[in-house]
Amino acid sequence: MERFPAEAGRRLAASYVGGGFDSVKERPLSERCLIGFGSTSGPPMLPVLYNNNYQIVQTPDNVLILVEMVHDARIVRMNAKHASPDVRLWLGDSVGHWDGDTLVVDTTNFTDKTRFRGSTENLHVVERFTRTDAGTILYRATIDDPAAFSRPWTIEYPFVATKGPIYEYACHEGNYSLTDILGGARKKEGEAGGK
Repeated sequence: MERFPAEAGRRLAASYVGGGFDSVKERPLSERCLIGFGSTSGPPMLPVLYNNNYQIVQTPDNVLILVEMVHDARIVRMNAKHASPDVRLWLGDSVGHWDGDTLVVDTTNFTDKTRFRGSTENLHVVERFTRTDAGTILYRATIDDPAAFSRPWTIEYPFVATKGPIYEYACHEGNYSLTDILGGARKKEGEAGGK
């Protein structure tokens, strides 16, 4: 059985705990409605409980992957070079090229806040989108981060076309979790101060 290196396991456990409670900035990005949870927008792009719909738009210079969950939008710069290593993005820096009928997307330059399954900012993901028929794209992603995983590993599943629009995902409307978490922390501090 493969195991996470110790440091990756600690990072993964910390990501499940959700950070500190003293500030909104300490809460996970998805809890703050900044990116989708469960890596819906990736990379790698994973199916979660709901809102797993994508719209892919191609222009001569870019491919846009619009994600229904939290309105994430990944812009893949075609036939480009990666940004400088000091440029770090929540969804990484994605560059793409065509390999026959397959769109290959190479993503690096993640922030240390992304933490996909215990990964570091040096996460490297290579995705392959291959249309297998009129209604299906085979999605395949290889994940590599030597500090987090003992070797590169690959996932694969189909994207099946659905009828209908991408719906608005209003994460901030009714998102009482941050107010409740911070309010609970302030109450606990007040109770501790009164003892």
